[in-house]
Amino acid sequence: MLPPTTLLAAIVVPARAGLVPAAALPVGRLGRTLRRPPRRAVECVGGAALAALGPTLGTAPLLR
Repeated sequence: MLPPTTLLAAIVVPARAGLVPAAALPVGRLGRTLRRPPRRAVECVGGAALAALGPTLGTAPLLR
């Protein structure tokens, strides 16, 4: 069992070593973006979308 296990480890360890930094970079950038104060226009658009979708989703079961 040692040769197949060693071969598998030789494949998985370098793959993981490359995957973790590749995933951490976009997550770090996204975190910086989300920590910024929100822009007023983004808040207005999001609020308008929620105001429009709220009643639609609330009355959808009644319209069937």
